[in-house]
Amino acid sequence: MYAQEIGASLDCHLGPHTFIEQLVNEKEIDPIPMKVSANSVNAYRLKPNQNLTALGFKVRAVFGFSPNDEMFTQKISAGETPHRVYGVVVMAGKEAVSDRVREAGSPATVREVMPLVMTVVVCEQ
Repeated sequence: MYAQEIGASLDCHLGPHTFIEQLVNEKEIDPIPMKVSANSVNAYRLKPNQNLTALGFKVRAVFGFSPNDEMFTQKISAGETPHRVYGVVVMAGKEAVSDRVREAGSPATVREVMPLVMTVVVCEQ
């Protein structure tokens, strides 16, 4: 099965709006977020039969948020200062993902979600 590689978008030069909009326009993800966290980060699931990879790893979800952008559902309370963020959740351990991010020369942050299984790659602006 063909997998679309979106790792180049993790160079952190795109904004959250552009990152999510491209995937929605290409019909890779649902346009409605599957979850909006307390800090307003919108998580999107892949559409059925879509096979995305990032840095060579299978993508399970993508996420993004930008304040005052109507594309994103916002839950931020008055007084909080949200920031622009986007990224992916991949099926791989943190060490392997960190190595690929470093090889790609990306300033993205890598965080472990589930040890040895799932990792998040985050671009913050």
